[in-house]
Amino acid sequence: MWNFSLFKEEDLIEFLHRGDLEEVLVDLIRQWDYLSPGVHFALVKHLRLSERYFDEEKLAKALGIKKASAKALLENPYVEFEFPAVSERDGKLIRGLAIKDTPEVFCNLPEKKRYITPVVEYLRSKGFVSGSVSVIFDSEFVGNSFQLSLTLALCMDAEKKRLPPNLCWSGGVRKDGRIVKVDSLDKKSEVCERFNMHLAMPFHLPKVDDLLNWLSANIVEVPVAVSIDNLRLEEFFHKEENLLNLKNIHRIDPSKLVIQTGQLSGMGWQETAKRFFGLISLLDYTLIGRLKAHIVVNGPASLSFALGILYGHTRPSVFYHYHSSERKYFPIDLQNTREIKEHTRDYQFVKSELKEGGEDLAVVLFFSHHNPTADVEHFLESKGIKADLLLLTTESSRGNLEPSNFKRIAQEISSAVQEVKGKKAYKAIHFFFSCPVALAYLFGVAFGHYDKGYIYNYSSKDRTYERVLDLEFLRSLREGGYIINMGG
Repeated sequence: MWNFSLFKEEDLIEFLHRGDLEEVLVDLIRQWDYLSPGVHFALVKHLRLSERYFDEEKLAKALGIKKASAKALLENPYVEFEFPAVSERDGKLIRGLAIKDTPEVFCNLPEKKRYITPVVEYLRSKGFVSGSVSVIFDSEFVGNSFQLSLTLALCMDAEKKRLPPNLCWSGGVRKDGRIVKVDSLDKKSEVCERFNMHLAMPFHLPKVDDLLNWLSANIVEVPVAVSIDNLRLEEFFHKEENLLNLKNIHRIDPSKLVIQTGQLSGMGWQETAKRFFGLISLLDYTLIGRLKAHIVVNGPASLSFALGILYGHTRPSVFYHYHSSERKYFPIDLQNTREIKEHTRDYQFVKSELKEGGEDLAVVLFFSHHNPTADVEHFLESKGIKADLLLLTTESSRGNLEPSNFKRIAQEISSAVQEVKGKKAYKAIHFFFSCPVALAYLFGVAFGHYDKGYIYNYSSKDRTYERVLDLEFLRSLREGGYIINMGG
């Protein structure tokens, strides 16, 4: 019989993966006490995944456990988890295999059983397991810092939820669910960074229950501001606990949620669009598709339209319209984007007027005090752009629209544009805005990014329009998956 303890760990694991040890698995398991944790981990996974039956009685005898426990090790549902561990000289991520509802607590590192027991007590109290939990680790380590990672893996699995893919966990858990801070967090954070991960620091929360409420919520509300000058998130977003969770758990610096643009000019428009889309993409990835952005745009309507296109219709949002006379924000909740995307022929607010003029289409939104029609016509003529001109406006209250009607108005604007597009194949669409930024954003969400077109902004300095963004550029961002770094 081979003395498997003389083999290098990596060689034994490779032999297992290749199937070279199938005829001597019984001999290998009999030497369990002399094998490394890494081989334990690989061996249990191999036995579970193998199509060949392995006698649980032989496994029970080798491991010194009940036959029912051995059967559970081989057949019961399991989850994998990982956590950082450090020593004086090194640090690494350690993997664990947690098998649910075993008749007894078993661990390949026996000294860790006393740390698994309080986790089991908490899980039982919440109904996440009915029996015990057995754990196989792939390395030796010191302490109880695995408890939080183990607990979260089992809780989220029971709720059929996923943990954020870019986070590591290190912390203790008491039997009543209290979260306990552990040592060497700075060193552990450095270990996680080496693997392009972030170490979560949820110690501002008292219990696992509070952490689970955040991690398993169907929607996570996050403020995002795009502003000419500095803007405080607290001006419109009042859920301080969300900002604490973003900072401490996801390691997202709240100051990065404010995109300060200054006076936009030249490539600044594209750069702002890139930063916004990168921010939204990273938030959406970090929160596993649960993002509901609360958005403020302190800038031109033309930019807000582009940001609506970039945010898209696949996720909910809240857009804040600032009413200067009342000095307060009005939230416009867009939980279901069908409210503005579904076509309507019942125009309650929007009046449309189409003036024929060429192979392109110029869309003019006139919902503020300034009538841009003459300026747009002069601009198109000066640039040699031959276009039909679609003027969209309202009969009354221009410049003083009720925010509660914005969603309906955006739906009617989008429907009117789609109707005109359906009757004629235009080479390109040109967009001009004299409307609230909130209305432009909603129209952008409804309109989408599939047409060829251009967005224009009126320059009060030059007293004319300038082309600031290309819809094909916005489409390239959306389809290219641009993401920014938001670390603190």
